[in-house]
Amino acid sequence: MRDGTGRVACGLVLGLVMLAGCGKEVVMPLGAPTTSALPSTVVGSTSTNGATAILDEADPRSLAQLGDAAMQAGKLAEALALFERALKLQPDDEEMHFNAGFVCAQLGRTNEAIIHYQEAVRVLPEYGEAHNNLGNLLRRAGRTAEAIRHFELALQHSPASHSAHNNLGTALAMEGRVAEAIPHFVAATDSNPGYAEAWMNLGNAYVQVGRVEESIRVFQNALRANPQLEGAVRGLARAQARLGAGGRAPTP
Repeated sequence: MRDGTGRVACGLVLGLVMLAGCGKEVVMPLGAPTTSALPSTVVGSTSTNGATAILDEADPRSLAQLGDAAMQAGKLAEALALFERALKLQPDDEEMHFNAGFVCAQLGRTNEAIIHYQEAVRVLPEYGEAHNNLGNLLRRAGRTAEAIRHFELALQHSPASHSAHNNLGTALAMEGRVAEAIPHFVAATDSNPGYAEAWMNLGNAYVQVGRVEESIRVFQNALRANPQLEGAVRGLARAQARLGAGGRAPTP
């Protein structure tokens, strides 16, 4: 079952021609560091303070704990093997599927990652973070209509998710539905005023629908949040050029 561990799914970034970059799903796992040896009965795991915990391989939660630790240590192949063994013992655990999906995505095994996230939301349909990450992978696979549905489900269950709002806005814009995307970018920036990529996406969307003057202040907000965001720098320059030399927005 879910343990309350915080997880964040990074938003997709909308470029100057409304092309989305690929966001990376991030998991903040819990658990003690693991050893690399995986005997068939009982494994010893050395914790961060040097103590040794005995973990029973027949217990899926023990295997999942080792998988979390391996994932945290960057040992992704080892982590995936542990999660898969745990899932053979407890196949309807949404957290194990979520973590296995994350690891598969990091390893470039997108189709397997999609299957694990699909299983996670099958077991727990209200799992907003899993819907959001699944949507990102489906979008990456060119399955934008399916991605939109999962972003909508993510927001149904986690309506304040700034990441899901930004991702849904991005997917809608990719489908040419820019006017529908704008309220989601607005919601993302309302929820997280420091979300530079969402400000940039909103600015690009405004340019697309002819609201160029409004876009200038929005791009400036993006650059206040992240002065190094190149897409926002280019977007601001483009918007100012469209308005002419006298069309720069007032100094904030």
